[in-house]
Amino acid sequence: MPAAPIVYIIFGVPNSGRREIIFDLIEDGISQLSQVLFFRPKNEEHCPFDEKISQLTNVDSVEWELKNSAVTHGKISAAPEVVIFLAPGNSDPADVAEALKSWIEHNQCQLGRILTVVNCAFLQQKPSAQSWYDSCIHFSDVILMSRRENNDNKWIKEFETHHKKTCSPARFIFVKKGRVPNPTEVLDPEARRVSLYFDELIPIEEDGLEDKEKPEDTRPDKYIERLENGHRAHKVPNIQKLL
Repeated sequence: MPAAPIVYIIFGVPNSGRREIIFDLIEDGISQLSQVLFFRPKNEEHCPFDEKISQLTNVDSVEWELKNSAVTHGKISAAPEVVIFLAPGNSDPADVAEALKSWIEHNQCQLGRILTVVNCAFLQQKPSAQSWYDSCIHFSDVILMSRRENNDNKWIKEFETHHKKTCSPARFIFVKKGRVPNPTEVLDPEARRVSLYFDELIPIEEDGLEDKEKPEDTRPDKYIERLENGHRAHKVPNIQKLL
């Protein structure tokens, strides 16, 4: 039986170098014999790297949208071994995670890794975006530090320390000129994320336990959980207002 397609998800705001990184990961981290399906956000501004990605011989591209925490996309004719979803840069990470978990399950795929591309220059200028990035990093296995040229070392160090204090197991990797040091390492499907939302967990006996006594892996993901009114229990900033 053929292996299930492996899915990668990339978070980040526009102009972070996300597509340059995707190009690098495909070109140097994935065999040319492996068919790749690249889902690019439908309503994002055009980027020259869209063409460069599409021109790779093993890549098919399709546009997609996030609607009511669900994935909609154009017709797929490829039979990919690797699927890459670029999350819309103005979206709520929880909406993306919820939609793509359903898509992955419906299409009988498996999750590889979730990556967050941090635009360091943008975040230093707009520190109120930190909690939005926190939600991205909550779901992510690898944090790619991009656009660092104008950041001082103290800020970079404080950013890393902030997340190390939360005991995040994610890898933090510097991006240089749109490239990562080791694309194969970045794509290694070993899970290193805080969130257990995408994981298949073994059910345990919970009868008689209060919510606060239940194991962490049986509680709703804090960013996914909704209140009775349908709103998220843990809100993050509308990143669109900060772009």
